[in-house]
Amino acid sequence: MSLTSVIADDDHPLTRWLGVHLRRTAAVRASYTAALPVRRVQRPVAAGRTVVRWDLLGVAVDFRLRCAFVLQAPPSAVAGVALAGAVGGPGARRVGEALVDEYLKHLRTFEPHMRGRRWLLEREAEARLDRMCFALAWFDRVFRDGAVAPGPLAGMAGDGDLDALLACVPDYAVMDLQVQVRLAERALGGLRDAAEVAVCRAAPTFAGSGDVGGADADLVVGRRLIEIKSISRPEVLTDKAIWQLAGYVLLDYDDEYRFDELAFYMSRVGWLATWRVDEFFGLLGARSPLHQLRDEFAQRCAAAGPARVTGVDGHGVRRDRGREMDLVVHDRQKGRNRDDDTGWARRQRA
Repeated sequence: MSLTSVIADDDHPLTRWLGVHLRRTAAVRASYTAALPVRRVQRPVAAGRTVVRWDLLGVAVDFRLRCAFVLQAPPSAVAGVALAGAVGGPGARRVGEALVDEYLKHLRTFEPHMRGRRWLLEREAEARLDRMCFALAWFDRVFRDGAVAPGPLAGMAGDGDLDALLACVPDYAVMDLQVQVRLAERALGGLRDAAEVAVCRAAPTFAGSGDVGGADADLVVGRRLIEIKSISRPEVLTDKAIWQLAGYVLLDYDDEYRFDELAFYMSRVGWLATWRVDEFFGLLGARSPLHQLRDEFAQRCAAAGPARVTGVDGHGVRRDRGREMDLVVHDRQKGRNRDDDTGWARRQRA
């Protein structure tokens, strides 16, 4: 389970609670639509009958845009690598480790997170980074699904050859990621340059993340929470997306991040839709102050029972909360850490 999968379940107690206490999603949607700029939606162009892997592409866009703010391997992808040996064989684990190591080396060499620099790297360096982001998105799927995602990357991952894996990343993904980076530089460049690396967090977790089986948002910049959406129809803002953003704030039980603002970054139109926290919850119809909503949400989480651990073949993934998120594989029955699976993963924290 995860926050998004909980919200996707209309019968889940937390979803019902949101539907009662934060039911005015239409008001948020109206606010969003009124400000939505009239711009051409940038979509990937796939050759021939190639099917666009929107699931992987959206995650890859998220990973690539994070590179402009922080130097960090995506924790969910690192966890996917740790699980890959169990679900995809030793070759998948080897190529995943090589991918994460190369990705971090690439970021340290070219420093796309350095303020004052252009977001796009030189041609070859950018193309390689984009291919690595897409491949990391595949390992993110391994983590979240507990299974090998279908597609050409599955076969190449099994061979354990990093260059072969990257060669299988479709060209449309590389081109699309570069379009998204250009749009983001115009939309988010000022925000990025005004915020030091120290106040930016990618894949932040919250005090209540474990209560829903895992919840990691996309990006925190200062006291602003940003959810990156690369959907093909940015004019459609669903109830689930709205509750997802609200849910992250509610799961911050101890107000660690002290959020002032919430935002959706709609990458395909290059637009940051921003609300003050009190404005957002006011639009949703909240009748209680935020601290009370958090208490009630925490109580409802507890009443819903322990969240199921994500995993496969008798092993699960535990999210250890900290200033930097650890995602570790553990034995469900015995509760012991599997050092052979997790030692490498812990070393990947940037």
